[in-house]
Amino acid sequence: MCLNPNSVNKAMYDTNMLNHWRQPGDVRWRDVLKGQGENTPQTRLVVPLCVVDELDRQKYGQGDLARKAATAIRFLERTLHNSRPGHPVPLREGVTLEIWVDTNNRGGDTDLSILRCAADLANLHPTTGARVLTDDIGMRLRAQQMDLRTVRLHEDHRKKGTALNGQPPQTG
Repeated sequence: MCLNPNSVNKAMYDTNMLNHWRQPGDVRWRDVLKGQGENTPQTRLVVPLCVVDELDRQKYGQGDLARKAATAIRFLERTLHNSRPGHPVPLREGVTLEIWVDTNNRGGDTDLSILRCAADLANLHPTTGARVLTDDIGMRLRAQQMDLRTVRLHEDHRKKGTALNGQPPQTG
């Protein structure tokens, strides 16, 4: 699959989005991004390796978060089973998913690692940049500080039983 990188939205996944929101292949990305004023035919979803590591740690816990993390890991394994890291796998028409293998040690701050991965991706594609897909206010504020755009899904994309409140989503 050879895509013009200038016609592709790139969205870097935060861990909470894989735990508490619909699976990436179940979201109509073109509609989501069009609703936020972006109209490109392709979406490249990127999961940083630090997110996979965080999900791996979470799945060994107990309770709801461990179950959701294990479900997210199974989804990634099932979807990416024959691919190499850094190579996109089609999820649905116009949407790919890949693992971003960052070899730099970014310390123990997963959010900062995700933001730096997004900044690296944005630097590689200055015309379209990269977005950070998150529902965390702290992450959105940090992204804004780094001049990164954010994407937040509408509440109807949230998995049942994970709603924090009835506030409508905001985008950055």
